[in-house]
Amino acid sequence: MSMLMKILSFIENNYKKFLIISILIFAVFVGIILFNYFKYGYIINKSITISGGYITLINNNYHITNSEIQNVLNQMNITDYVLYNTPNIIYIESEKQINETLLINLLNQDYNIKLSPTDISIQQYSSLVGNLIFNQFLFFVILTMILTSFVIFIAFRASKITLNIISTILFDVIGLLAILSITKYPIGANGFIGMLMILGFAIDNNVVLSTNIVKEKDKPFIERVRMSFRVGMLMEVIALYTLLLLYFIVPEPSVDEFAFVLSIAIILDLLYYLIGNIPLYKYFETKKEQES
Repeated sequence: MSMLMKILSFIENNYKKFLIISILIFAVFVGIILFNYFKYGYIINKSITISGGYITLINNNYHITNSEIQNVLNQMNITDYVLYNTPNIIYIESEKQINETLLINLLNQDYNIKLSPTDISIQQYSSLVGNLIFNQFLFFVILTMILTSFVIFIAFRASKITLNIISTILFDVIGLLAILSITKYPIGANGFIGMLMILGFAIDNNVVLSTNIVKEKDKPFIERVRMSFRVGMLMEVIALYTLLLLYFIVPEPSVDEFAFVLSIAIILDLLYYLIGNIPLYKYFETKKEQES
């Protein structure tokens, strides 16, 4: 027996325990979200592009270090900011606009460089647009669950499949929000795009699994799961590998944000596939056999 079959067989034989584990993990995720919401007043840390504010971009042709930027910002009495960089650009996120003339003068004076006004640009973001993106994201998640449930129910005539897909979407989204809430990773528009993409992974995997379980009834349960497992897992593992390469190789904040969010979501989807989807289908099948 291969390692894959041993793992799937272990899950099949202990499906009730895995169901309980998945429910407990989901409850922990919900608890984390509620705790942070009531303690801090928000669930996730939105970046300036969502919450509103300014991003100051400095062309780093003079190889200015982060510590040098921090020293200058301290002299300007600016304490509430986020600083990060790429090989060529330094980014400063702040709620209030930074005096670029003073910033240039202090950097030139303290570190004997020759920054000019053309080396600095400031981008302003409105909180109205950010709130619109966040609200549309929540609306889209709810709409996706409703439409997907309707289509799947019509296609398979089985409420258990609909329940499985909804539980997957909830686990992935709630789990992702909980992890982002703990890490306080600042999320912008690209992060929300990554969140929306995980809905596709969750639905695709469940459709493949559901098709094999419902349509291939002449085969043992474990064999039906194995058939769908290889297809679904291969797709997600390849996607995860690509995203990790993007995160560690491409020095671009927007790409890093997208890759980070979608990588976490795919890992959660892989986890729930094993401890939630398979045990839940096994539970429904066992219950049906007992009733008949």
